Amino acid sequence: MPHDPLLETKTLNEAFSERVNLSGEKTWLTLYERDRISDTLTYRTLFEAALSWSATLSRLGVASGDRVVMVLPSNRSFFEAYLGVLFAGGVPVPAYPPVRMSRLDEYRQGLAAQIANCTAAALITDERIRPLVRPSLRGQLREVALLTPGDVRAGGSEGQFHVQQVAPGALGLLQYTSGSTGAQKGVMLTHANLLENVRAIGRGVGLSDKDVAVTWLPLYHDMGLIGMMLGSLYWGVPLVAASPIDFLRRPVRWLRMISKHGGTISAGPNFAYSLLARKAREDDLKGLDLSSWRLALCGAEPIHHTTPERFAQRFAPYGFKPEAFFPAYGLAENTLAVTFSEPGTLAHVIHLDYATLECEGRAVNLPPAAGGKPFVSVGRPVDKVEVAILGDDDAPLDEGLVGEIAVRGPCVMEGYFNNPEATGSAIKNGWLLTGDLGFRLEERYYICGRKKDLVIKAGRNYFAEDLEAAAATVEGLRPGGLCIFSVEDSEKGVEEVILVAETASETAGLADEVRRVVSESTGCRPDRVVLVAPRTVPKTSSGKIQRFKARQWYLDHTLEKRQGDRAVTGIKSWLGRWEYAKALVGDLFSKKR
Repeated sequence: MPHDPLLETKTLNEAFSERVNLSGEKTWLTLYERDRISDTLTYRTLFEAALSWSATLSRLGVASGDRVVMVLPSNRSFFEAYLGVLFAGGVPVPAYPPVRMSRLDEYRQGLAAQIANCTAAALITDERIRPLVRPSLRGQLREVALLTPGDVRAGGSEGQFHVQQVAPGALGLLQYTSGSTGAQKGVMLTHANLLENVRAIGRGVGLSDKDVAVTWLPLYHDMGLIGMMLGSLYWGVPLVAASPIDFLRRPVRWLRMISKHGGTISAGPNFAYSLLARKAREDDLKGLDLSSWRLALCGAEPIHHTTPERFAQRFAPYGFKPEAFFPAYGLAENTLAVTFSEPGTLAHVIHLDYATLECEGRAVNLPPAAGGKPFVSVGRPVDKVEVAILGDDDAPLDEGLVGEIAVRGPCVMEGYFNNPEATGSAIKNGWLLTGDLGFRLEERYYICGRKKDLVIKAGRNYFAEDLEAAAATVEGLRPGGLCIFSVEDSEKGVEEVILVAETASETAGLADEVRRVVSESTGCRPDRVVLVAPRTVPKTSSGKIQRFKARQWYLDHTLEKRQGDRAVTGIKSWLGRWEYAKALVGDLFSKKR
């Protein structure tokens, strides 16, 4: 159990003030831009800059409890502004910056909805982004102050500002869930929630003053913001950070930072590890030393069973240890961390009878040679967090049975901001219902799906219905005849997104057009579009799409066979409807008798 000198603090404001007293002159943050160090900050430098932000926010009329939306890249200003909002007694609301100019109008609408939902008092952005986001402020019911780092610098250091005292139950973060559904929800996290989770994270991974954290994760996302930024700041662990854009342009930069700074702890989603294992070039790895990396945390999306082994094999020559790979599970509604693996042990993988799991909801072991499907354990609950597997009646299920994962403890959110209906659906009888399906075996937890149909690509969640709705706008496709699901690509070690689309007449370039439209509308580009004949997509008797069955047909290569000749398919469909009509009439007559 690591020593926690801030254990008696009750809020983030108290904790970070105490951290400055303990470690003020030490370097906390080292920032990278591309391949070079662009900035370094000590704890005291960060603290004093945050006070300047607080003073400026106060002069603009931001009061205790006011929400402040932050649209900033991963640079020095984000770190300073986030703490500045806290020190002013406000509530930071991180939002992702605009990325695609082709989708700027859509981005502005989403940002405007966030601002309206949280009734923001101010919007913080930088000089380059300001003209892009300003239109989102139009028509807001409350006047929203617009603030940039230049405004803070221009305000100078006139007047002294002291850190505002807030209650442990005051909001310390409003974290909006993915906007892919068109209905973003603001997760309300208190200072107490955040402190409990960063403490649980530190204890769960055994943090010490010998650790060095390295990150490229987005700061508007819980894993980057809470796990890496706030966690390392609380525990006094030096942080080396780069932007996600720099990582995506050249992923090996992540490993280079770990090597150069002796990084011991870093985190990423499955796709990042898989990408490096497959794509890293030998020329880029010369001189790399990953022997210091003791904890390679993997979460935020399904963990493919091949990822731990392939990543370890690929980077073993550079000092990476297989036992460093660290599967985990978390979600914003529980602040972040829910379950952790055990540090210093190999990822735990089991093989199950997939048909029994999907059809009966039971986890039954089946050897790999017999076709067993592998599942990677996400470990056990972190300190003070309770986890249960609930059935349809919300009663706990026995070991090995699949149900909804529910969480209880001091890290569970207060609710969704200004959305009591969604809050009531998510929190019942003191339990947070995650929407994730899973099971427990030998006190280890496994994730095996979602209650609602989601696909996950490059770390982002997308509802299947949203992707299907986007594809339905393409001329030539049949609305209601579209089906999205994901499948494992064992070669790449990732999940691939497959879109099955019914069309009466396949035309050249139609599949490419579908990919383009879905990508531009949702940000998710399907890996493959399969065009099929009308009435090929399987449905229930009530007309609901059977994604599991379509996925099975795709995997066993019967989907193409089921298309057949379009004329034959049409005849079979007509005969099927006739048989159904006869059965329905017979049923009506039998009831009359």
